Amino acid sequence: MYFCIQLQNWFSEDGLATVDSASAAARRRKPRDRRRPPSTPPTPSTPLSITTEELAEALRPHLLSGKCMWTLGYPLEIETTSSKAVVYINPPPRHRPLPTTTWDVNAPEFVPGSQGDSGRGSLGSTPRSDSDEEADTVEHLCVRCDKTFRMTREGEFLKVEPCLYHWGRVSADCRYTCCKSLWGSRGCSTARFHVWSGTRPGMNGPLEGYVRARSPRGGVYAIDTEMCYTTAGLELASIAVIAADGRLVYKSLVKPSSPVIDHNTRFSGIRPRDLARATKTLRDVQNDILGFVGTDTILIGHALDNDLRALKLLHGAVVDTCALYPHARGFPMRRSLRALSEEFLGRIVQHRSAGHSPLEDARAAMDLVLLKVHKERASRALMSDQLPMLQPYDPLISAA
Repeated sequence: MYFCIQLQNWFSEDGLATVDSASAAARRRKPRDRRRPPSTPPTPSTPLSITTEELAEALRPHLLSGKCMWTLGYPLEIETTSSKAVVYINPPPRHRPLPTTTWDVNAPEFVPGSQGDSGRGSLGSTPRSDSDEEADTVEHLCVRCDKTFRMTREGEFLKVEPCLYHWGRVSADCRYTCCKSLWGSRGCSTARFHVWSGTRPGMNGPLEGYVRARSPRGGVYAIDTEMCYTTAGLELASIAVIAADGRLVYKSLVKPSSPVIDHNTRFSGIRPRDLARATKTLRDVQNDILGFVGTDTILIGHALDNDLRALKLLHGAVVDTCALYPHARGFPMRRSLRALSEEFLGRIVQHRSAGHSPLEDARAAMDLVLLKVHKERASRALMSDQLPMLQPYDPLISAA
């Protein structure tokens, strides 16, 4: 099978080619002061006078390899002519409270066949009804509170209970950024339902409904999407695509195919009234994207694997700012787009209480890539100016 052969070839290579290990090691040696203003002035949306062809050529060394895409969770095709994909998801790099066990000394004694017995311990019982019920349900892990919950295959909750969670991250001092409470404390936010991402750690697939470009079109674009939680997991709700000069190429609201559980407004910026006026479906957006994205088009984004999974788009020419600016502690840790933008661009993004803007995030990702290209070109120009000044080694002169 094509995919198995590709997978074997990827893991015969050494490491992730796109992760800059030297820069990551430098960050480990010298802690960064986040309060210090950036050494470079704020970068505009078009910091480079460069053609699209020159930019595409400069980005060739930064394209993610197949092995790197697999490790980062990008969707990959099973066969060259198939519309099915597989995704490998690494366990999320976050703190998880250890399970606690409590004992009730006043609990009644367990007697097989009693009212508290589920029937599995009784010789005369038959677990047929339980098995049938379990076969019709699916267990999911809530991505917000880490509790398991069950749903029917039609998307209905077996038990409706509120989700108590922390929406912030765990900082270095083991406190949540949302409420400053200690890690493992009771959640500070409440939602009506538990939600899941649509994928599980490990191998996922084969996944249906994926598309890919079949002919070259050129171009370099930055993509960012926003998603909401549905009964099928995370689904696309909004998308923005920009060109290298900051020009808006495509923007649209998207109507999810499954019932919405949570609009995720704090992060997505999507409100019920937005989806109420959305007319395009995922299939419509896929057709629109393939109208200007070809096999050789370079797509840029931050954690672009999430966007391509939401779009159900298979694409091999991608530049991810997560790999371009690696975390000091290494993979699987990832730096946030907000932190990268503030440090390198002198710009604050994702600061609105109404949620993220896909257009703002796409421009930030594009500018981070352009800044990287600008520094590399400046470094090469400096080296070319200094090289003629260096003299070749002559053992006779050195020995004198």
